[in-house]
Amino acid sequence: MMSCTPTDPVQDVRNQIAAGEVRAALEPLRRLIKESPDAMELLFLYGQALIKTGQPGLAEWPLRKARTDPEWFVPASMLIANVEQAGGNAENAAATYADILALHPDNMDVRIKRANVMARSPRLLHEALAEVDRILEIDPMQLSAFKPRILAYLGLNQPEDAARVLEELGERIEAEQPEEDPIRGWHCATMAIFADDSGEEELARERWSACTERYPTHPNVVGKAVEFYREKQELETALKVARVAFEVETAEGSGYRLVMAGLLQALDRSEEAEALLIEGAELADRSITRSAILLALAEHYKTVGNLAAAADTLERALAVAQEFAGAQPDLLFALADLRIQLGQLDHALVLASKMTVAAHRALVRGAVAHDQKEYAKAVRLYDEATRLWPENPFAPFYGAKAALALGQIDRAFEGFLLSIRVNENATDARLHAAQILLAEGRFSTALEILATTRMTPSIVSTLLGLEVTAQSRGSQAALKFADRFSQQHPDQFGQAIAIAAESVGMRGDGQEAWSVVQPFLALGFPAHNHLPILLAAADWARNEEQMAIVESLVGPAAEANPDSAIAKLIEGVVFERSGKSHEAEERYRAALEIETNAPSTLFRIAGVLAPRDPSGAIELLSLGLEEPAGLESAMQARVFLAAATQLLDSRGIETILESALERMPTNGSIAYRLASVMEARVAEPAPILRMLRRAIRFQAGPQAVELYASLAAKR
Repeated sequence: MMSCTPTDPVQDVRNQIAAGEVRAALEPLRRLIKESPDAMELLFLYGQALIKTGQPGLAEWPLRKARTDPEWFVPASMLIANVEQAGGNAENAAATYADILALHPDNMDVRIKRANVMARSPRLLHEALAEVDRILEIDPMQLSAFKPRILAYLGLNQPEDAARVLEELGERIEAEQPEEDPIRGWHCATMAIFADDSGEEELARERWSACTERYPTHPNVVGKAVEFYREKQELETALKVARVAFEVETAEGSGYRLVMAGLLQALDRSEEAEALLIEGAELADRSITRSAILLALAEHYKTVGNLAAAADTLERALAVAQEFAGAQPDLLFALADLRIQLGQLDHALVLASKMTVAAHRALVRGAVAHDQKEYAKAVRLYDEATRLWPENPFAPFYGAKAALALGQIDRAFEGFLLSIRVNENATDARLHAAQILLAEGRFSTALEILATTRMTPSIVSTLLGLEVTAQSRGSQAALKFADRFSQQHPDQFGQAIAIAAESVGMRGDGQEAWSVVQPFLALGFPAHNHLPILLAAADWARNEEQMAIVESLVGPAAEANPDSAIAKLIEGVVFERSGKSHEAEERYRAALEIETNAPSTLFRIAGVLAPRDPSGAIELLSLGLEEPAGLESAMQARVFLAAATQLLDSRGIETILESALERMPTNGSIAYRLASVMEARVAEPAPILRMLRRAIRFQAGPQAVELYASLAAKR
């Protein structure tokens, strides 16, 4: 064992881990191991810390090295077995437990763990039964051995044997165990679960009813009963079970108040859930209980969209948790993130100054710099966070977004790919990477990156695939894609056709886009599908005959959907295209009253206002760009550009175009318009040329190439 003094850095990391500051201990441990690579305790502590911070894959090598030391063999092996079991590798976990038993054959806890892990592996079921026999031979009173025996029989598809063992266990419990023994409740719940898993739902209901009546506060009974009723979509019954437990078991630590609050939220009874949590926080005497309830209350506020209340409540929870458990780096980091979302950047920086985890500090400071549009600084800080916390997918993702804002396309693409490799489900990195490829015209690679995922593609991802297909292969391929899409997402069919038309329209003069929507105009779709298609038709009709078809459908659509923003937009488009700008503006503003601050609607109003009120149009464009950005649609970009192109000589348009490019960083046409405005005011040529290179890369067309050649020649 390593000796230590009050200032010993090894003791410092022991103290940090004991106090729950596990992430803060990682960097000191890395430094200490670099200095003493064969210090077994350090290796064990490092592996333990990696597991506790959610990095089990990285924990194996230090633990395997630590287990070569007899003093650390058992604790390191136990952690390794846990990692193997959590990773689904039951065979390796069983082998690791066997290594421990070879040295300590009387360790009953390890034997039971080994039996349980083998009972979950299809290849070790017979060995699990043999291990249970050995356990009961050593200690016939070891009732905990019955659980792996039951699981093994179920895995071997021998439900009769499993039922027999359950009955035998029940008889032994009745004969040998006192009434208050928790195993009684466990057995009752297991019998109910067994009935449900065997397809005997009515028997399961009878058993759950009996269990909850006999053991109304048993954690296993209450938890599994609530789970059963939730799966059956019987939330009121689940709430009744939780309420009885809550009213009977008044101890603070029971946790039933939190179960009830969760069920009330699932029932859309948010006010009751909130009142229950507020009451619990006020009544709690123990700091640990108050902290848990406040954390649940903060999550509740986040769910209902009250971020200010969530941040304030989380701050209270943090203060309480620090009283009984010391520093809470993860809670501090979560609080800083909320303050950033609220725009309270100075507050977030103050919190960052208190952080003991270097990666947290870098991420928070990077996010603040990003929010303040200091993109180069943000990239540096995100890079630092990625180096310090390589398993975090958010640092490379946001670093990529900041790089994209700077026009560093390759750097951004690499960052998105890194985020995907770390955790493809944590961010929209795959979509952003595909958008870069789409904007560059690299269609096959865009489709490939969208397809190379182990997860079921989201609707957004699938629709982006439709956009790529439509731009690259035209209307027929787009229609086939949309047809397949509609079979899984029938309510999104209208949106899919509108996207297909928009994307095909980018290929030429719009006639092909009309061919996408025209077959569906008179098919009698419900409004949620019909209106997006009709709006696309209004945008892409190319001649009087096509406009007449649209106009014949607009009146009935508007009359049937008087409260629809899209119906108002369709009327506005028809008026605008017939030269009736005032009537168009009136319809657009009516749509805006229904869907407040919708960016596309604001851009359409700016377009009709631009000829007679440029400053008003600029203001509307600015207002639309202030709305939270997502993965922007091609239609939104087209409508924005239609308005902005009329305002290229207007004061403030350069700022507007800069904001638009931040929002739509892969839009080559916006980059070209911004470069042309910069060139018109005789700006420094270097940034104009950079902007034009970006425009050319993102397919802005021959005008961007010509301007670039002209400026390059002059320079």
